[in-house]
Amino acid sequence: MKLVAVAVLSLVLVGCTDRKAGEDDESTGTGTGNAEDPTNAMSDPTPTTGEPDNPAGFCKPVAQAPEACPQDYICCSDDPATTQGRLPNYFNPGKVDDKYGVPIFSSNNNVLSYSGQCVDIGGFASPLANGCPVPCNPTWAEAQQAEICGVGSTCCPFQVVDPNKDCVIDPVTNEWRAVRGSDIPMLTTWGSSHTTNQDPQGKSCTLFASPGGMLDQEALADCYMQLSVADQRGFCYAKEQCECHEDLCGQKNPGYVLRCK
Repeated sequence: MKLVAVAVLSLVLVGCTDRKAGEDDESTGTGTGNAEDPTNAMSDPTPTTGEPDNPAGFCKPVAQAPEACPQDYICCSDDPATTQGRLPNYFNPGKVDDKYGVPIFSSNNNVLSYSGQCVDIGGFASPLANGCPVPCNPTWAEAQQAEICGVGSTCCPFQVVDPNKDCVIDPVTNEWRAVRGSDIPMLTTWGSSHTTNQDPQGKSCTLFASPGGMLDQEALADCYMQLSVADQRGFCYAKEQCECHEDLCGQKNPGYVLRCK
């Protein structure tokens, strides 16, 4: 199937293992070849060298596969997407207004996410019932990152987009950028078209938009609009430990200025 159309808390983790762009093998259960199979989790989750970092690598919360992560780690969504594109109401659950919305793929809806990281929880404070670190969006404005992540922390990505499959040319600017759910159906059919796209076949959006078993078409359309690829997903992380990442889609444009020097 293809788709058509507060209180501030600083969470600090240490280290990461990135999901590589374009990965598509049995060890990760990711990539376009597995886009329709949420249960295809990592079969060899333990890093081959050294001790597991935290986060310890990519996983799919929707798969509900504990074996996908090292022992004592859980699969935590890194997707902060909310209804109508608002800030997630992590610190004031139940609050829905012009500023705060319901997390679609994280917090209580962690199991709906196709994008996550294996995390050893318990070594840091968390406002979430599952103990996971706070998901955030690296493209948020600085003030938004400060509000959700706290002083001394920032939104750090642990995945990278696939520059060959996750980028589109914006029809307004005529420049390359990461694809969005709002590009459905004009610029993309989502599905297997991209490597790091959330909810490739729209199954989780359908569940989210069907409270009580009745599908709400407006909620479904909004959920599709909030879908993203890896550039909009991360965790609140200590600034000094967050690695710099280039905009791999923006880097395809002439005149791109490097972020990391």
